[in-house]
Amino acid sequence: MADPIQQDDNTIDLRATTQADNTTATSGVSSGSDDTSAAGSAATTQQFDNPNNLEIPDVVKQRYPDLIPLILKTESMKDEERQYWFHILPIMTDDQVQKLREILDNEKRELAKIDSEYEDEIKKINDKHVSEWKEFEAKEKREKLRAKEQENETHEKATEEDILKKLAET
Repeated sequence: MADPIQQDDNTIDLRATTQADNTTATSGVSSGSDDTSAAGSAATTQQFDNPNNLEIPDVVKQRYPDLIPLILKTESMKDEERQYWFHILPIMTDDQVQKLREILDNEKRELAKIDSEYEDEIKKINDKHVSEWKEFEAKEKREKLRAKEQENETHEKATEEDILKKLAET
């Protein structure tokens, strides 16, 4: 197993580890030989919507149930990156996990804010178009009424002239 590289700021560069190392590390942490350990993990394991069928180690499900949906739903990661984080979480320090949680929470809040602003803008545009459409319909209705009035006036004049002709003949 390749050793992670310790950096100056008490962080670990995990890029030196391989996928096999991560799998070994996570499976080694999560394995339990007695039945009570397995029963305990099954009782505390939550079900998560995992549409891409990523492998989520049991230890991650137990220790970080709040991070799983954040990682699964983040728009800034591809599935390979998600899988990487699921495998690396068990060997991360508490500070590293907290920083990851903060990053994912912040991304979620910012995207929700952008979505909300976008929805507001769409609503304004729709409202503007609705009012323009109502104005168009009202104008069209007025024009139809004017045309009908004009038709009625023409008909009334013709009827009036007919009546006047008949009176003049008698």
